[in-house]
Amino acid sequence: MKILIISHEYPPIGGGGANACFFLTREFAGRGHLVTVITAQYADLAPHETTGEGARIVRVPCRRADKEKSSFPEMLSYLCSAWKYADALLKKESFDICLTFFGIPSGPLALHLKRKYRLPYVVRFGGGDIPGAQKRFRYLYAVLAPAVRAVWKNAGRLIANSEGLKKRALAFESRYAVDIIENGVDNSFFVPGQCEKRTDRLTVLFVSRLIEGKGLQYLIPELPKMQERVQRETGRALQLVIVGDGPYRAALEELTARTGAQALVRFEGRKDKEQIRRYYQTADLFVLPSLSEGMPNVVLEAMASGLAIVMTPCEGSRELVTDNGIIASLDGFSEALLRVCVDEEERIRMGHNSLRRVEAHFRWESIGERYLSVLGDSVEKSSGE
Repeated sequence: MKILIISHEYPPIGGGGANACFFLTREFAGRGHLVTVITAQYADLAPHETTGEGARIVRVPCRRADKEKSSFPEMLSYLCSAWKYADALLKKESFDICLTFFGIPSGPLALHLKRKYRLPYVVRFGGGDIPGAQKRFRYLYAVLAPAVRAVWKNAGRLIANSEGLKKRALAFESRYAVDIIENGVDNSFFVPGQCEKRTDRLTVLFVSRLIEGKGLQYLIPELPKMQERVQRETGRALQLVIVGDGPYRAALEELTARTGAQALVRFEGRKDKEQIRRYYQTADLFVLPSLSEGMPNVVLEAMASGLAIVMTPCEGSRELVTDNGIIASLDGFSEALLRVCVDEEERIRMGHNSLRRVEAHFRWESIGERYLSVLGDSVEKSSGE
């Protein structure tokens, strides 16, 4: 197949959606498909690039100023540039299928290409592109809702990466079927460490951007009480290691000081991929007390690193955590975390189960195959119309 991918985020910019776009591009091209990605220009990144697998990456001009996140005006500037480039491209080349990340901002362009060039498309949700998902876009959602529904209506397929995200989509618009294809993880890069864990300290790891919705404000005040029991039952000092940065960091640091948890929390700031791998490898377990997710890549990375998981029942938890950790609501989160902290045998068993779950369900090779099946079905459906 000749596949066009439209995504305003592609590494090194963006988050989980960009990561999925990168690995799916690699899987498609590695199987011999011809792949072109139209994404956003940022800083001094090359406007044109060819990956090792032969995929063509095109970065169009836009106003993006931040590596990790994009404002709506910045998304709109990307959409305008991508629209112009895609129009010129499809006058010269033909494609079999378009995969768009996400309904906002790329969906309207995919709909335009279908109407003008009869190019079928598939929408992969990200979470924030579903009206009602993000408070910062609450006024825009009311304006965008009709356009979003038009994009969904004309899509060959709609894909969510978790049952929770599917439910969120259907709560907004229930007339169109939504498939579930989970995220994958690079389990050749994220692997368990070979060094022995520290015997004097029990390291609880959190990795993510520091925003209010990640829920650390509910965990940090509980740490002093938890430390007393961990010390008493294991002889080890408890430490929460926070890797990441963001607008909520100052508030979390103030909360840490106010609740007397300074000795129990380390704010490590933003780290690169290689450094983050090392944090996973030296941790004892992983936590994510988040209020909302799509399907958190950080949990997959922790699982591939052989860690037990304690997370809230947000989107993705049902697919990720079974016998490899505990899903606990915020009011019972600290107790669940304590259980895993003090029971070393259980914690090790959960970590082994994390590795088995990744191998069985979350390798990008198998995720890529499932996407190709959906894309192929959409091409066949379009040719029969």
